[in-house]
Amino acid sequence: MRQIGYRVIQLIQFIRFFKLKDALVIFVKVVLSGKKKDIKINSGRFLNPVLIRKSQSDYDIFVQVFAELQYDFLFYLNFKPATIVDCGSNVGYSILYFASQFEEATIIGVEPDKRNFEILRHNTKNYPNVSLIQAGVWFENTKLSIRKLDEWSASIEVVATPEGDLDAVSIPGIMEKYSLREIDMLKIDIEGAEKYLFQNNPHEWLSKVKCLIIELHDNLQPGTSQAFFREMAKYDWFTFIKGENIFCLRK
Repeated sequence: MRQIGYRVIQLIQFIRFFKLKDALVIFVKVVLSGKKKDIKINSGRFLNPVLIRKSQSDYDIFVQVFAELQYDFLFYLNFKPATIVDCGSNVGYSILYFASQFEEATIIGVEPDKRNFEILRHNTKNYPNVSLIQAGVWFENTKLSIRKLDEWSASIEVVATPEGDLDAVSIPGIMEKYSLREIDMLKIDIEGAEKYLFQNNPHEWLSKVKCLIIELHDNLQPGTSQAFFREMAKYDWFTFIKGENIFCLRK
């Protein structure tokens, strides 16, 4: 009964974003798909079919973005973002949400995982205002090697090395590539690498950000929150928490 109750709540939440007809179709597809690997979502809110992999965490993220509306903060926003950089785009649900709210914005998505990037590219293929970079985000343009510290811990070790198997790009590097003087909205969800961003001269790019949305991962990189709040204390931000994210708006 509890599971049924959760499903009903999700349906009601989906209706807020998708309206009744689309929400019902999405809900039925999810419930009846069982262990089917992929679900294809068609909605008037999207410019192309959107994939959800049931075998991954895609649906949980889909619920966070489109049912719980964890990126809905228009009430606090006193400007319309023209440039949005999404660091850690996963399969693109956050990008799709931003594109639905800010139709004229240029959106740049950055995602390192090859499998996620393939779905990300599919989910945003009909969005001419979206550009994608397959790379991790780091404090410099380099290559990275990532490994778990041990099988019992969630913590990871990230090492910059020419022999690394992951391309990494810095936020100033992204700004230079796309000729951005400022970033109106910067979302950071990069699984602990944010610690290194805030330990290595973040003022270079942070001073040019109007709105920052970030998820901190102290479980992966202990000390991340300390590094983040130490730097953020140097600025005058309006800050609040919604869902898993911290929202910071430049005053």
